[in-house]
Amino acid sequence: MLVIGLIYFSLMIFPNFTGAQDWNMLSIFEKDEFAQYQHVLRMLTPGDTIFETIRRFVVYLHYDYGYPFYLFSAIMLLPYRLFVGAAWGQDSATIMLLLRQLVSVLPVIFSVALMVDLQTERKSTAKILGLFAFLLALPATVLNNLWWHPDSLSILLITLIFYMLQKDEFRFGRNFYIAAALCGAGVSVKFAGAFFALAVPLYILWGLKDQKLELRRALWVAFSFVAVMALGLVISNPLLLIPQTRAEILARQQQLIFQTRAGYYTQYADWNLTKEKIQRIIWPYYGQWFTLLLMLAGLIQGMRTPRFRFTNVMILAFSLPYFLAVGGSTVRPLYFLPMAIPLASGLVHLFPERISSRRREAREEKQNKKSLRSSCLRDFVFILLFLLVIQYGLYLQQDAKIYTDILYREERSESIAFYHEVEARLTEMGLADEPLAIYRDLTAYVPPKPNYDVLMKWKLATYDYIHEKQPDILLLEMNYVLEFTQPDAIETAVDPDQMRAWQRFYGDAYADELPGYRIIYQNEYALALLREE
Repeated sequence: MLVIGLIYFSLMIFPNFTGAQDWNMLSIFEKDEFAQYQHVLRMLTPGDTIFETIRRFVVYLHYDYGYPFYLFSAIMLLPYRLFVGAAWGQDSATIMLLLRQLVSVLPVIFSVALMVDLQTERKSTAKILGLFAFLLALPATVLNNLWWHPDSLSILLITLIFYMLQKDEFRFGRNFYIAAALCGAGVSVKFAGAFFALAVPLYILWGLKDQKLELRRALWVAFSFVAVMALGLVISNPLLLIPQTRAEILARQQQLIFQTRAGYYTQYADWNLTKEKIQRIIWPYYGQWFTLLLMLAGLIQGMRTPRFRFTNVMILAFSLPYFLAVGGSTVRPLYFLPMAIPLASGLVHLFPERISSRRREAREEKQNKKSLRSSCLRDFVFILLFLLVIQYGLYLQQDAKIYTDILYREERSESIAFYHEVEARLTEMGLADEPLAIYRDLTAYVPPKPNYDVLMKWKLATYDYIHEKQPDILLLEMNYVLEFTQPDAIETAVDPDQMRAWQRFYGDAYADELPGYRIIYQNEYALALLREE
Protein backbone atom coordinates (compact mmCIF):
# COMPACT_ATOMS: atom_id res chain seq x y z
CA MET A 1 0.00 0.00 0.00
CA LEU A 2 2.89 2.34 0.75
CA VAL A 3 4.38 1.77 -2.71
CA ILE A 4 1.02 2.20 -4.47
CA GLY A 5 0.28 5.28 -2.37
CA LEU A 6 3.64 6.89 -3.22
CA ILE A 7 3.14 6.27 -6.95
CA TYR A 8 -0.40 7.62 -6.76
CA PHE A 9 0.75 10.69 -4.80
CA SER A 10 3.54 11.33 -7.32
CA LEU A 11 1.22 11.06 -10.33
CA MET A 12 -1.00 13.78 -8.90
CA ILE A 13 1.89 16.27 -8.82
CA PHE A 14 1.84 16.94 -12.56
CA PRO A 15 -1.79 18.09 -12.94
CA ASN A 16 -1.77 19.79 -9.54
CA PHE A 17 1.06 22.04 -10.69
CA THR A 18 -1.18 23.54 -13.39
CA GLY A 19 -3.87 26.20 -13.32
CA ALA A 20 -2.20 28.47 -10.77
CA GLN A 21 0.46 30.50 -12.56
CA ASP A 22 -1.03 33.54 -10.82
CA TRP A 23 -3.86 34.21 -8.39
CA ASN A 24 -6.29 35.36 -11.08
CA MET A 25 -5.83 32.10 -12.96
CA LEU A 26 -7.26 30.18 -10.00
CA SER A 27 -10.69 31.67 -10.62
CA ILE A 28 -10.79 30.28 -14.17
CA PHE A 29 -10.59 26.66 -13.11
CA GLU A 30 -11.76 26.60 -9.45
CA LYS A 31 -13.56 29.60 -8.01
CA ASP A 32 -13.43 28.02 -4.55
CA GLU A 33 -9.64 27.91 -4.63
CA PHE A 34 -9.58 31.54 -5.74
CA ALA A 35 -11.81 32.50 -2.80
CA GLN A 36 -9.73 30.55 -0.27
CA TYR A 37 -6.22 31.45 -1.45
CA GLN A 38 -5.76 34.95 -0.01
CA HIS A 39 -7.09 33.89 3.39
CA VAL A 40 -4.49 31.19 4.00
CA LEU A 41 -1.77 33.59 2.82
CA ARG A 42 -2.98 36.22 5.26
CA MET A 43 -2.89 33.70 8.11
CA LEU A 44 0.86 33.23 7.54
CA THR A 45 1.65 36.92 7.03
CA PRO A 46 3.11 38.56 10.19
CA GLY A 47 1.36 41.65 11.53
CA ASP A 48 2.94 44.75 13.00
CA THR A 49 2.59 43.30 16.51
CA ILE A 50 2.52 39.82 18.05
CA PHE A 51 -1.18 40.30 18.79
CA GLU A 52 -1.91 41.18 15.16
CA THR A 53 0.08 38.15 13.97
CA ILE A 54 -1.91 35.81 16.25
CA ARG A 55 -5.16 37.48 15.26
CA ARG A 56 -4.44 36.95 11.56
CA PHE A 57 -3.71 33.28 12.21
CA VAL A 58 -6.95 32.69 14.14
CA VAL A 59 -9.46 35.04 12.48
CA TYR A 60 -9.51 33.41 9.04
CA LEU A 61 -12.51 35.46 7.73
CA HIS A 62 -13.69 32.96 5.10
CA TYR A 63 -16.54 31.27 6.94
CA ASP A 64 -17.71 28.99 4.13
CA TYR A 65 -15.69 26.24 5.85
CA GLY A 66 -14.44 25.63 9.35
CA TYR A 67 -11.18 26.71 10.92
CA PRO A 68 -9.62 23.17 10.93
CA PHE A 69 -9.43 23.30 7.14
CA TYR A 70 -7.54 26.60 7.15
CA LEU A 71 -5.44 25.62 10.17
CA PHE A 72 -4.37 22.36 8.53
CA SER A 73 -3.64 24.20 5.25
CA ALA A 74 -1.56 26.84 7.03
CA ILE A 75 0.43 24.20 8.94
CA MET A 76 1.19 22.38 5.66
CA LEU A 77 2.45 25.64 4.14
CA LEU A 78 4.44 26.81 7.17
CA PRO A 79 7.74 25.00 6.35
CA TYR A 80 7.69 26.45 2.83
CA ARG A 81 6.86 29.90 4.25
CA LEU A 82 9.82 29.73 6.65
CA PHE A 83 12.19 28.42 4.00
CA VAL A 84 11.39 30.97 1.26
CA GLY A 85 10.85 34.03 3.43
CA ALA A 86 8.84 37.18 2.84
CA ALA A 87 8.55 36.71 -0.94
CA TRP A 88 6.91 33.30 -0.58
CA GLY A 89 3.42 34.43 -1.68
CA GLN A 90 4.58 35.29 -5.21
CA ASP A 91 4.89 31.66 -6.35
CA SER A 92 1.20 30.72 -6.49
CA ALA A 93 1.87 27.57 -8.54
CA THR A 94 4.10 26.01 -5.85
CA ILE A 95 1.77 27.09 -3.06
CA MET A 96 -1.23 25.52 -4.77
CA LEU A 97 0.76 22.36 -5.54
CA LEU A 98 1.56 21.96 -1.84
CA LEU A 99 -2.03 22.64 -0.80
CA ARG A 100 -3.53 20.25 -3.31
CA GLN A 101 -1.04 17.48 -2.55
CA LEU A 102 -0.89 17.79 1.24
CA VAL A 103 -4.45 18.88 2.06
CA SER A 104 -6.33 16.89 -0.60
CA VAL A 105 -4.30 13.94 -1.92
CA LEU A 106 -2.49 12.82 1.25
CA PRO A 107 -5.55 12.67 3.57
CA VAL A 108 -7.51 10.67 0.99
CA ILE A 109 -4.72 8.10 0.61
CA PHE A 110 -4.55 7.76 4.39
CA SER A 111 -8.36 7.50 4.64
CA VAL A 112 -8.51 4.75 2.03
CA ALA A 113 -5.73 2.87 3.81
CA LEU A 114 -7.68 3.04 7.09
CA MET A 115 -10.86 1.75 5.43
CA VAL A 116 -8.91 -1.12 3.88
CA ASP A 117 -7.49 -1.95 7.30
CA LEU A 118 -10.96 -1.94 8.89
CA GLN A 119 -12.49 -4.15 6.18
CA THR A 120 -9.68 -6.68 5.81
CA GLU A 121 -7.91 -6.76 9.19
CA ARG A 122 -4.75 -7.27 7.11
CA LYS A 123 -5.62 -10.94 6.50
CA SER A 124 -5.23 -11.18 2.71
CA THR A 125 -2.65 -9.42 0.56
CA ALA A 126 -4.79 -9.78 -2.57
CA LYS A 127 -7.82 -8.25 -0.87
CA ILE A 128 -5.79 -5.44 0.68
CA LEU A 129 -4.06 -4.34 -2.53
CA GLY A 130 -7.12 -4.92 -4.71
CA LEU A 131 -9.41 -2.85 -2.51
CA PHE A 132 -6.79 -0.13 -2.01
CA ALA A 133 -6.25 0.25 -5.77
CA PHE A 134 -9.99 0.10 -6.47
CA LEU A 135 -10.91 2.87 -4.01
CA LEU A 136 -8.08 5.15 -5.18
CA ALA A 137 -9.24 4.68 -8.79
CA LEU A 138 -12.79 5.88 -8.09
CA PRO A 139 -13.13 8.80 -10.55
CA ALA A 140 -14.67 10.92 -7.80
CA THR A 141 -11.56 10.25 -5.70
CA VAL A 142 -9.26 11.31 -8.54
CA LEU A 143 -11.34 14.42 -9.22
CA ASN A 144 -11.26 15.34 -5.54
CA ASN A 145 -7.47 15.04 -5.49
CA LEU A 146 -7.07 17.70 -8.17
CA TRP A 147 -8.23 20.71 -6.18
CA TRP A 148 -7.70 22.24 -2.75
CA HIS A 149 -10.87 21.83 -0.74
CA PRO A 150 -12.01 20.59 2.71
CA ASP A 151 -13.65 17.40 1.38
CA SER A 152 -10.51 15.31 1.92
CA LEU A 153 -10.24 16.47 5.53
CA SER A 154 -13.91 15.56 6.05
CA ILE A 155 -13.30 12.08 4.62
CA LEU A 156 -10.29 11.62 6.91
CA LEU A 157 -12.28 12.64 10.00
CA ILE A 158 -15.15 10.32 9.03
CA THR A 159 -12.75 7.41 8.58
CA LEU A 160 -11.01 8.14 11.88
CA ILE A 161 -14.38 8.14 13.68
CA PHE A 162 -15.13 4.66 12.27
CA TYR A 163 -11.64 3.58 13.31
CA MET A 164 -11.93 4.91 16.88
CA LEU A 165 -15.37 3.35 17.42
CA GLN A 166 -13.99 0.04 16.17
CA LYS A 167 -11.03 0.27 18.56
CA ASP A 168 -13.33 1.18 21.45
CA GLU A 169 -15.13 -2.20 21.20
CA PHE A 170 -18.05 -1.04 23.37
CA ARG A 171 -15.81 -0.15 26.28
CA PHE A 172 -16.98 3.49 26.04
CA GLY A 173 -13.57 4.69 27.06
CA ARG A 174 -10.88 6.94 25.64
CA ASN A 175 -11.35 5.96 21.99
CA PHE A 176 -15.09 6.57 22.24
CA TYR A 177 -14.50 10.14 23.41
CA ILE A 178 -11.79 10.69 20.80
CA ALA A 179 -14.47 9.78 18.26
CA ALA A 180 -16.75 12.36 19.90
CA ALA A 181 -14.08 15.06 19.59
CA LEU A 182 -13.50 14.11 15.96
CA CYS A 183 -17.25 14.41 15.36
CA GLY A 184 -17.09 17.96 16.67
CA ALA A 185 -14.17 18.78 14.39
CA GLY A 186 -16.04 17.15 11.50
CA VAL A 187 -19.03 19.42 12.09
CA SER A 188 -16.67 22.39 12.11
CA VAL A 189 -15.02 21.49 8.80
CA LYS A 190 -18.08 20.73 6.67
CA PHE A 191 -20.82 19.21 8.86
CA ALA A 192 -19.38 15.70 8.37
CA GLY A 193 -19.64 14.81 12.07
CA ALA A 194 -23.35 15.65 12.12
CA PHE A 195 -24.12 12.63 9.92
CA PHE A 196 -23.20 10.27 12.76
CA ALA A 197 -26.49 11.27 14.39
CA LEU A 198 -27.82 7.75 13.74
CA ALA A 199 -24.58 5.76 14.08
CA VAL A 200 -23.60 6.92 17.58
CA PRO A 201 -27.04 6.30 19.23
CA LEU A 202 -27.05 2.90 17.51
CA TYR A 203 -23.59 2.20 18.94
CA ILE A 204 -24.81 3.03 22.46
CA LEU A 205 -27.97 0.92 22.04
CA TRP A 206 -25.82 -1.93 20.75
CA GLY A 207 -23.70 -1.74 23.90
CA LEU A 208 -26.89 -1.67 25.99
CA LYS A 209 -28.29 -4.72 24.18
CA ASP A 210 -25.05 -6.69 24.63
CA GLN A 211 -25.03 -5.70 28.33
CA LYS A 212 -21.80 -3.76 27.95
CA LEU A 213 -23.36 -0.97 30.00
CA GLU A 214 -26.48 -0.34 32.07
CA LEU A 215 -29.27 2.10 31.25
CA ARG A 216 -28.06 4.77 33.69
CA ARG A 217 -24.54 4.64 32.30
CA ALA A 218 -25.90 4.60 28.73
CA LEU A 219 -27.65 7.93 29.40
CA TRP A 220 -24.49 9.35 30.93
CA VAL A 221 -22.38 8.10 27.99
CA ALA A 222 -24.80 9.69 25.49
CA PHE A 223 -24.68 13.02 27.34
CA SER A 224 -20.90 12.85 27.61
CA PHE A 225 -20.51 12.16 23.90
CA VAL A 226 -22.58 15.23 23.01
CA ALA A 227 -20.63 17.34 25.52
CA VAL A 228 -17.23 16.22 24.19
CA MET A 229 -18.47 16.68 20.62
CA ALA A 230 -19.53 20.26 21.44
CA LEU A 231 -16.16 20.86 23.10
CA GLY A 232 -14.39 19.48 20.02
CA LEU A 233 -16.44 21.82 17.82
CA VAL A 234 -15.49 24.88 19.89
CA ILE A 235 -11.82 23.93 20.27
CA SER A 236 -11.52 23.30 16.53
CA ASN A 237 -13.16 26.65 15.78
CA PRO A 238 -12.57 29.01 18.76
CA LEU A 239 -14.21 31.92 16.92
CA LEU A 240 -17.54 30.35 17.89
CA LEU A 241 -16.92 31.74 21.39
CA ILE A 242 -17.19 35.31 20.04
CA PRO A 243 -20.94 36.16 19.70
CA GLN A 244 -20.58 38.51 16.73
CA THR A 245 -18.30 36.16 14.78
CA ARG A 246 -20.46 33.16 15.69
CA ALA A 247 -23.47 34.97 14.21
CA GLU A 248 -21.49 35.65 11.01
CA ILE A 249 -20.43 32.01 10.74
CA LEU A 250 -23.95 30.67 11.28
CA ALA A 251 -25.45 33.18 8.84
CA ARG A 252 -22.93 32.21 6.16
CA GLN A 253 -23.57 28.50 6.69
CA GLN A 254 -27.32 29.02 6.40
CA GLN A 255 -26.76 30.94 3.17
CA LEU A 256 -24.59 28.14 1.75
CA ILE A 257 -27.17 25.49 2.62
CA PHE A 258 -29.87 27.57 0.93
CA GLN A 259 -27.75 28.09 -2.19
CA THR A 260 -26.87 24.41 -2.40
CA ARG A 261 -30.51 23.38 -2.26
CA ALA A 262 -32.18 26.26 -4.12
CA GLY A 263 -29.53 27.43 -6.60
CA TYR A 264 -27.15 30.35 -7.00
CA TYR A 265 -28.70 32.54 -9.68
CA THR A 266 -31.65 30.51 -10.93
CA GLN A 267 -33.54 27.86 -8.98
CA TYR A 268 -32.69 24.22 -9.50
CA ALA A 269 -35.42 22.51 -11.42
CA ASP A 270 -35.45 19.40 -9.21
CA TRP A 271 -33.79 18.54 -5.92
CA ASN A 272 -34.52 14.81 -6.18
CA LEU A 273 -32.02 12.28 -7.49
CA THR A 274 -33.43 11.87 -10.99
CA LYS A 275 -32.38 9.46 -13.72
CA GLU A 276 -30.59 12.30 -15.49
CA LYS A 277 -28.52 13.08 -12.38
CA ILE A 278 -27.68 9.41 -11.88
CA GLN A 279 -26.39 9.17 -15.45
CA ARG A 280 -24.48 12.46 -15.14
CA ILE A 281 -23.11 12.19 -11.58
CA ILE A 282 -23.29 8.64 -10.21
CA TRP A 283 -22.37 6.32 -13.08
CA PRO A 284 -19.33 8.23 -14.45
CA TYR A 285 -17.82 8.97 -11.03
CA TYR A 286 -18.86 6.06 -8.81
CA GLY A 287 -19.81 3.11 -10.97
CA GLN A 288 -22.45 1.50 -13.16
CA TRP A 289 -25.67 0.08 -11.75
CA PHE A 290 -24.18 -3.40 -11.29
CA THR A 291 -21.25 -1.95 -9.31
CA LEU A 292 -23.61 -0.04 -7.02
CA LEU A 293 -25.58 -3.25 -6.44
CA LEU A 294 -22.36 -5.10 -5.67
CA MET A 295 -21.37 -2.37 -3.18
CA LEU A 296 -24.72 -2.83 -1.43
CA ALA A 297 -24.35 -6.62 -1.52
CA GLY A 298 -20.84 -6.33 -0.07
CA LEU A 299 -22.13 -4.14 2.74
CA ILE A 300 -24.85 -6.69 3.54
CA GLN A 301 -22.35 -9.56 3.42
CA GLY A 302 -20.06 -7.60 5.72
CA MET A 303 -22.93 -7.19 8.19
CA ARG A 304 -23.54 -10.94 8.05
CA THR A 305 -19.89 -11.69 8.90
CA PRO A 306 -19.41 -11.49 12.71
CA ARG A 307 -15.87 -10.08 12.52
CA PHE A 308 -16.91 -7.22 10.24
CA ARG A 309 -20.53 -6.74 11.29
CA PHE A 310 -19.87 -3.71 13.46
CA THR A 311 -17.89 -1.74 10.86
CA ASN A 312 -20.46 -2.25 8.11
CA VAL A 313 -23.44 -1.49 10.33
CA MET A 314 -21.75 1.77 11.29
CA ILE A 315 -21.12 2.57 7.62
CA LEU A 316 -24.79 2.00 6.82
CA ALA A 317 -25.91 4.07 9.83
CA PHE A 318 -23.68 6.92 8.66
CA SER A 319 -24.65 6.66 4.99
CA LEU A 320 -28.42 6.82 5.42
CA PRO A 321 -28.52 10.33 6.99
CA TYR A 322 -25.78 11.47 4.63
CA PHE A 323 -27.70 10.34 1.54
CA LEU A 324 -30.92 11.93 2.76
CA ALA A 325 -29.07 15.23 3.25
CA VAL A 326 -27.15 15.41 -0.04
CA GLY A 327 -28.83 12.80 -2.25
CA GLY A 328 -30.54 15.36 -4.45
CA SER A 329 -27.59 17.69 -4.84
CA THR A 330 -27.10 18.94 -8.38
CA VAL A 331 -23.94 20.95 -7.83
CA ARG A 332 -20.96 18.56 -7.74
CA PRO A 333 -20.51 14.80 -8.00
CA LEU A 334 -17.96 15.06 -5.17
CA TYR A 335 -20.74 15.52 -2.62
CA PHE A 336 -21.22 11.73 -2.49
CA LEU A 337 -17.55 10.87 -1.94
CA PRO A 338 -17.49 10.86 1.92
CA MET A 339 -20.23 8.21 1.76
CA ALA A 340 -18.98 6.34 -1.32
CA ILE A 341 -15.51 5.39 -0.07
CA PRO A 342 -16.82 3.58 3.06
CA LEU A 343 -19.65 1.93 1.07
CA ALA A 344 -17.35 0.74 -1.72
CA SER A 345 -14.94 -0.74 0.82
CA GLY A 346 -17.55 -3.43 1.55
CA LEU A 347 -16.90 -5.01 -1.88
CA VAL A 348 -14.09 -7.00 -0.31
CA HIS A 349 -16.62 -9.15 1.62
CA LEU A 350 -18.03 -10.62 -1.58
CA PHE A 351 -14.84 -12.66 -1.94
CA PRO A 352 -14.57 -15.78 0.26
CA GLU A 353 -11.80 -16.45 2.69
CA ARG A 354 -8.80 -18.10 1.10
CA ILE A 355 -8.81 -21.89 1.25
CA SER A 356 -5.74 -23.89 0.28
CA SER A 357 -6.08 -26.01 -2.86
CA ARG A 358 -5.23 -29.22 -0.96
CA ARG A 359 -7.98 -28.64 1.60
CA ARG A 360 -10.41 -27.76 -1.18
CA GLU A 361 -9.61 -30.98 -3.08
CA ALA A 362 -10.06 -33.01 0.10
CA ARG A 363 -13.46 -31.51 0.71
CA GLU A 364 -14.52 -32.14 -2.89
CA GLU A 365 -13.50 -35.80 -2.66
CA LYS A 366 -15.42 -36.36 0.57
CA GLN A 367 -18.75 -34.80 -0.35
CA ASN A 368 -20.21 -34.27 -3.80
CA LYS A 369 -22.58 -31.73 -2.36
CA LYS A 370 -19.75 -29.63 -1.10
CA SER A 371 -17.98 -30.14 -4.43
CA LEU A 372 -20.96 -28.66 -6.25
CA ARG A 373 -21.09 -25.77 -3.78
CA SER A 374 -17.37 -25.13 -4.26
CA SER A 375 -17.80 -25.13 -8.04
CA CYS A 376 -20.66 -22.65 -7.82
CA LEU A 377 -18.57 -20.48 -5.51
CA ARG A 378 -15.70 -20.45 -7.99
CA ASP A 379 -18.10 -19.48 -10.78
CA PHE A 380 -19.52 -16.69 -8.66
CA VAL A 381 -16.08 -15.34 -7.82
CA PHE A 382 -15.11 -15.48 -11.51
CA ILE A 383 -18.22 -13.52 -12.56
CA LEU A 384 -17.68 -11.06 -9.73
CA LEU A 385 -14.07 -10.51 -10.73
CA PHE A 386 -15.11 -10.12 -14.37
CA LEU A 387 -17.65 -7.39 -13.49
CA LEU A 388 -15.24 -5.53 -11.23
CA VAL A 389 -12.47 -5.71 -13.84
CA ILE A 390 -14.90 -4.15 -16.36
CA GLN A 391 -15.78 -1.45 -13.84
CA TYR A 392 -12.12 -0.86 -13.03
CA GLY A 393 -11.44 -0.40 -16.73
CA LEU A 394 -14.27 2.15 -16.94
CA TYR A 395 -12.81 3.88 -13.86
CA LEU A 396 -9.38 4.13 -15.47
CA GLN A 397 -10.90 5.47 -18.69
CA GLN A 398 -12.72 8.21 -16.78
CA ASP A 399 -9.63 8.84 -14.63
CA ALA A 400 -7.51 9.36 -17.75
CA LYS A 401 -10.01 11.91 -19.05
CA ILE A 402 -10.10 13.79 -15.74
CA TYR A 403 -6.31 13.66 -15.43
CA THR A 404 -5.57 14.91 -18.95
CA ASP A 405 -8.27 17.60 -18.77
CA ILE A 406 -6.57 19.04 -15.69
CA LEU A 407 -3.03 18.46 -16.96
CA TYR A 408 -3.67 20.45 -20.16
CA ARG A 409 -6.26 22.88 -18.83
CA GLU A 410 -4.12 25.97 -19.38
CA GLU A 411 -3.50 25.15 -23.05
CA ARG A 412 -7.18 24.31 -23.63
CA SER A 413 -8.68 27.16 -21.62
CA GLU A 414 -11.23 29.24 -23.53
CA SER A 415 -10.77 31.99 -20.97
CA ILE A 416 -7.01 32.32 -21.50
CA ALA A 417 -7.46 32.15 -25.28
CA PHE A 418 -10.12 34.87 -25.08
CA TYR A 419 -7.80 37.14 -23.10
CA HIS A 420 -5.03 36.76 -25.70
CA GLU A 421 -7.47 37.73 -28.46
CA VAL A 422 -8.57 40.81 -26.51
CA GLU A 423 -4.93 41.71 -25.79
CA ALA A 424 -4.14 41.48 -29.51
CA ARG A 425 -7.09 43.76 -30.27
CA LEU A 426 -5.89 46.29 -27.68
CA THR A 427 -2.38 46.15 -29.16
CA GLU A 428 -3.82 47.00 -32.57
CA MET A 429 -5.57 49.97 -31.00
CA GLY A 430 -2.43 51.12 -29.19
CA LEU A 431 -3.97 50.57 -25.73
CA ALA A 432 -2.18 47.45 -24.48
CA ASP A 433 0.40 49.40 -22.46
CA GLU A 434 -1.98 52.11 -21.21
CA PRO A 435 -3.25 52.15 -17.60
CA LEU A 436 -6.51 50.20 -17.77
CA ALA A 437 -9.22 49.38 -15.25
CA ILE A 438 -10.62 46.02 -16.33
CA TYR A 439 -13.80 44.46 -14.98
CA ARG A 440 -13.96 40.68 -15.45
CA ASP A 441 -16.66 38.16 -14.71
CA LEU A 442 -15.76 35.32 -12.37
CA THR A 443 -13.86 33.05 -14.77
CA ALA A 444 -12.74 35.61 -17.35
CA TYR A 445 -8.96 35.60 -17.13
CA VAL A 446 -6.81 38.71 -16.84
CA PRO A 447 -3.17 38.26 -15.76
CA PRO A 448 -1.67 40.62 -13.19
CA LYS A 449 0.19 43.42 -15.01
CA PRO A 450 1.55 46.73 -13.66
CA ASN A 451 -0.78 48.79 -15.88
CA TYR A 452 -3.91 46.71 -15.08
CA ASP A 453 -6.35 47.45 -12.28
CA VAL A 454 -8.45 44.28 -12.28
CA LEU A 455 -11.98 44.42 -10.83
CA MET A 456 -14.17 41.44 -10.02
CA LYS A 457 -17.51 41.14 -8.19
CA TRP A 458 -18.80 37.86 -6.80
CA LYS A 459 -22.40 38.90 -7.45
CA LEU A 460 -21.51 40.01 -10.98
CA ALA A 461 -21.87 43.38 -12.66
CA THR A 462 -24.90 45.66 -12.82
CA TYR A 463 -25.45 49.20 -14.11
CA ASP A 464 -24.98 50.59 -10.59
CA TYR A 465 -21.62 48.84 -10.16
CA ILE A 466 -20.30 49.92 -13.57
CA HIS A 467 -21.39 53.54 -13.03
CA GLU A 468 -19.57 53.52 -9.68
CA LYS A 469 -16.31 51.92 -10.86
CA GLN A 470 -16.12 53.26 -14.44
CA PRO A 471 -13.89 50.45 -15.78
CA ASP A 472 -12.23 50.95 -19.16
CA ILE A 473 -12.87 47.38 -20.31
CA LEU A 474 -15.62 44.86 -19.52
CA LEU A 475 -15.08 41.13 -19.99
CA LEU A 476 -18.48 39.45 -19.74
CA GLU A 477 -18.95 35.68 -19.94
CA MET A 478 -21.45 34.41 -22.47
CA ASN A 479 -22.86 31.75 -20.11
CA TYR A 480 -24.16 34.52 -17.81
CA VAL A 481 -25.46 36.49 -20.78
CA LEU A 482 -27.43 33.48 -22.02
CA GLU A 483 -28.64 32.46 -18.55
CA PHE A 484 -29.82 35.92 -17.54
CA THR A 485 -31.55 36.73 -20.83
CA GLN A 486 -33.75 33.62 -20.92
CA PRO A 487 -37.49 34.44 -21.18
CA ASP A 488 -38.22 32.71 -17.84
CA ALA A 489 -35.14 34.09 -16.03
CA ILE A 490 -37.21 36.26 -13.67
CA GLU A 491 -39.65 33.46 -12.84
CA THR A 492 -36.91 30.96 -12.02
CA ALA A 493 -34.58 33.43 -10.27
CA VAL A 494 -33.47 32.88 -6.69
CA ASP A 495 -33.62 36.68 -6.26
CA PRO A 496 -35.99 38.23 -8.88
CA ASP A 497 -34.96 41.84 -8.15
CA GLN A 498 -31.29 41.00 -8.57
CA MET A 499 -32.08 39.05 -11.73
CA ARG A 500 -33.85 42.08 -13.24
CA ALA A 501 -30.70 44.15 -12.72
CA TRP A 502 -28.53 41.46 -14.32
CA GLN A 503 -30.97 40.90 -17.17
CA ARG A 504 -31.00 44.58 -18.07
CA PHE A 505 -27.23 45.01 -17.91
CA TYR A 506 -26.15 41.77 -19.64
CA GLY A 507 -28.94 42.05 -22.21
CA ASP A 508 -27.85 45.56 -23.21
CA ALA A 509 -24.20 44.51 -23.32
CA TYR A 510 -24.97 41.55 -25.59
CA ALA A 511 -26.99 43.80 -27.91
CA ASP A 512 -24.10 46.29 -27.94
CA GLU A 513 -26.43 48.90 -26.46
CA LEU A 514 -24.57 49.52 -23.19
CA PRO A 515 -24.33 53.33 -22.85
CA GLY A 516 -20.72 54.53 -23.06
CA TYR A 517 -19.32 51.15 -24.20
CA ARG A 518 -18.94 49.27 -27.45
CA ILE A 519 -18.02 45.67 -28.23
CA ILE A 520 -14.46 45.30 -29.54
CA TYR A 521 -14.31 41.50 -29.58
CA GLN A 522 -16.58 38.52 -28.88
CA ASN A 523 -16.70 34.78 -29.40
CA GLU A 524 -18.67 31.85 -27.99
CA TYR A 525 -16.97 32.22 -24.61
CA ALA A 526 -17.29 35.92 -23.81
CA LEU A 527 -17.49 39.48 -25.11
CA ALA A 528 -15.18 42.44 -24.48
CA LEU A 529 -16.46 46.01 -24.35
CA LEU A 530 -14.33 49.16 -24.39
CA ARG A 531 -15.34 52.44 -22.76
CA GLU A 532 -15.79 54.95 -25.58
CA GLU A 533 -14.05 57.78 -23.76
